[in-house]
Amino acid sequence: MSPAPADTLDPDWESPAAVTLGKKVLALDPERGYVRASYVAGDNFINRGGRIYGGFLAAMLDGLCGHAVRLTHRQPGTPQVTLELKTSFLGRADKGTLIGEGWVRHRGKSIAFAEAELRDEAGELVARASATFKIGT
Repeated sequence: MSPAPADTLDPDWESPAAVTLGKKVLALDPERGYVRASYVAGDNFINRGGRIYGGFLAAMLDGLCGHAVRLTHRQPGTPQVTLELKTSFLGRADKGTLIGEGWVRHRGKSIAFAEAELRDEAGELVARASATFKIGT
């Protein structure tokens, strides 16, 4: 089955990628462009070193930034695409639950800037990112 057209998506719709990452939304603040979510990283997220593969962490951070930007759209389903994602890996990322926060730093008519952080279950910072998004067609 193919996904629904973007203009008909429910505002709470999650992408298949977010579902694969085990994303669960914990808090939303559309006025601020803020999202808090958890992710579950299992054995299939582990690299040869026994830690969560950095690509999965980057995908989580991109999703948090994107979700925060999506919350600021006046019309649900407005298209957006990540133009740039800068990711910094700052701590040990073991399998288990990660808690992430994403927020909009600045939103213009066609470009938005967002940031996100991921923490482990003990609250230690694991990774952070900043992203630039193109909004609209």
